[in-house]
Amino acid sequence: MTIDPDASGGYVTDVAYLPGYYPFMAPSRIRHVASSLGIRPPATDKGFDYLELGCGFGATLLTLAAANPLGRFTGVDFMPVHTDHIDREVAACGLENVRVLCADFAAMPADLPQFDFITLHGVFSWVSPALREHVLGIIQRHLKPDGIVEVTYNCMPGWSSLLPVRSLLRHFASRATGDSVTRVKEALATVAAMRKADIPVFHDQPLAAQLVDRLVQSDPHYVAHEYLNEHWTAFESAEVLDTFALRGLAHAGRLPYHQNHWQLCANHQFAGQFTGLDLTTIETLKDFHANTMFRWDLFSARPREAWTPGERAAAAADLFFRVALPNASLPHTVTYGAVTAGLVGPPHDRMLAVMGDSSWSLAMLLDAPGLAAFAPEAVVEAVDIGVALGLFRVEGGPIIDPIPAAEQLPTGSLSVPLSFNRRALVRDDVANEQVSLASPRTKAGHPIGDLHAVILDELARGGSDAIELRLADRLIAAGKHLREHATGRPIEDRAELVHASRDICGGFFQTVLPELVRQEIVVWTSDHPVGSHTASMPVSRE
Repeated sequence: MTIDPDASGGYVTDVAYLPGYYPFMAPSRIRHVASSLGIRPPATDKGFDYLELGCGFGATLLTLAAANPLGRFTGVDFMPVHTDHIDREVAACGLENVRVLCADFAAMPADLPQFDFITLHGVFSWVSPALREHVLGIIQRHLKPDGIVEVTYNCMPGWSSLLPVRSLLRHFASRATGDSVTRVKEALATVAAMRKADIPVFHDQPLAAQLVDRLVQSDPHYVAHEYLNEHWTAFESAEVLDTFALRGLAHAGRLPYHQNHWQLCANHQFAGQFTGLDLTTIETLKDFHANTMFRWDLFSARPREAWTPGERAAAAADLFFRVALPNASLPHTVTYGAVTAGLVGPPHDRMLAVMGDSSWSLAMLLDAPGLAAFAPEAVVEAVDIGVALGLFRVEGGPIIDPIPAAEQLPTGSLSVPLSFNRRALVRDDVANEQVSLASPRTKAGHPIGDLHAVILDELARGGSDAIELRLADRLIAAGKHLREHATGRPIEDRAELVHASRDICGGFFQTVLPELVRQEIVVWTSDHPVGSHTASMPVSRE
């Protein structure tokens, strides 16, 4: 199939984009942000419709579809190399709730339904103004009255000192020959030489120099798609908010979670700047204080409501919260840019004690006897701040709790129920990549390293007996090496590699596997205990 150049709107089409799962596109994440800002999110317990515009290879679309069997997922992309891949994966995984369309945004199918969620990642900043208008038209025609739009885009002022990098890459790529990847490699080599020479544009703008250093280590497919598109645009957030407001869609929050709190974007000495301002101005100020270069924005036609804690809990009754890390304690401190914030004392100390390893809905927390000393408003606020600071995580369902200790987990009849996940575990190579598995419990994807995916695959196929030997043999067959953390020395001797593999498997059994069980990605049907794995040689993968 030949791609119409008018349909591409200056987008790079001669090379494929990179696959990748984006957690912020999960309905549970979107719904939490909306509900935290007083916007009633779409209900999902009886099914929902989800549209991704510009779905690429479909990693996010397919993962979410596998994790949300009641949802109906539609992906649209105008590159056949992407949509053909999705069609093959849908057939191989038996995903009956996915529809993929190879279509131009300017000529969408007439039978497209209305959707509870419309998402577009890597689209808005990268297409022509004409195609952006078509995207906005699709949203107007196909978003349900209570639906939510998620749009990502490059923004100012974060890109202000980085624009020379894009200009130089486009300039030198235009003088090169070959496909976009070949041309961007040549362009990047030239720009990297200029950065190494510390010419003034990089000497005077260290962020631009750091960007070049990162791009040299990046996949050239990403660099080509990010920087060579003709209509690449970095917006002021006010421009995007106004654009959606003209179409009856108001700002419904943003991701990551902390960016909904000005206190986590700007130092407290500037608190007076945020008093009495309209929402658009507040968003603009937050961007300047945080030097934001990329935004995940939500939009909805629903108004913001000043509801009670009970009403908030009822609006998102199927969202669950749990402590993000095992053995979490206070003080809990994080740094976002130039802002460092922390949690210490009540009510979060009591919440940690009450929540333990379990999942809790807002309604359950409001009714918890151990939190009765705190006003409902304080409990809800503590949950939101805890999520924003990474102390708590929000999910679309309760995890399994409790589970046995890792050394007591049975093996021999381990099962990975979802065909999507079983297919994801089959690795021809170990390339230091993330593998996203679908969790029917959390209704989202759960990333693990591809080395851990190999371990899980071996465990499912042959149990834990001699698993370190099998892992070492697979690494050898794939031509991969391990390195000692302390010295960086490559581990080449097979006996030593087996010893290092035992250490890696031990870490997998202690940390990764229990979480996979909690999320019902893995289930067990045998009573034989897992063998002991002793960690002794910290290693890393090359």
